[in-house]
Amino acid sequence: MAKFFSVVPLTLQPDVKGEDFVKFWLDEYAPLGQRLGWESHLLQGESGEREGQYAVIWEMSSVELRDRVVQSDGQLTEEGKRLLEPDFQILNKKLDTFVTGWPHTGYIELN
Repeated sequence: MAKFFSVVPLTLQPDVKGEDFVKFWLDEYAPLGQRLGWESHLLQGESGEREGQYAVIWEMSSVELRDRVVQSDGQLTEEGKRLLEPDFQILNKKLDTFVTGWPHTGYIELN
C-alpha cells in the first residue's frame, strides 16, 4: 500500500504570533492525529513564495487508514467520531482562531 499525505498550507490570522500557533499545534492539535497513527509534520517556509509561513503535512501509512476515520470530503466517519470526539470539534474551533481556512490536498506516494 502506498503512503498517503495530506498537505495543508496555512496562513495565520493577522493577530496570531507564530510561536503561539506552533505551541498550540504541537501540544494540542497534533496529538489528535497521533491517536490515529498519523504523523504530523509542522513546517515553516525557509525561502520562496511562502517564506515565513506555515504548512502541515499529515503522513499516514495508506489512504485506507485515512478513510477509516475521515472521508475524502473531510467529514469524520463513525469510527473517527468515536476516536476523536469531542476533542476534534473543540480543537477545530480553536484552530480557526489561529489560521484562515484549512486548504488541503491529499497525495499518494508513487515510489
